[in-house]
Amino acid sequence: MPQTNQNDLLDRAFDAAWNFYFKPGGSSYVSESLARPALTQFLARKLREGVNDEPSLAAAGLQFLFSLEDEDDEPAVPFPSWGLHLEHAGARFPRVNRVLLPSFS
Repeated sequence: MPQTNQNDLLDRAFDAAWNFYFKPGGSSYVSESLARPALTQFLARKLREGVNDEPSLAAAGLQFLFSLEDEDDEPAVPFPSWGLHLEHAGARFPRVNRVLLPSFS
């Protein structure tokens, strides 16, 4: 495939994936400054691997953008247990006295 056709193919696949993921008014979870170069490199690598049709490249690019969201998620840090267990916890509930409010009639 000539170089200009490859560039056009990459350009169209990039635009298709990018426009679907970063819709105007939508919420994007990956910053554009990180996603654009990463998507470009990913699509070029896919083309070198032999994926040479626009719908497949665009779908792979979109899947790649969604996978970037997962990389940004930080693993949840569990709370320390301090050796306390709910099965052995005893609780006392003190009696609360009722307060009478005057009525204003």
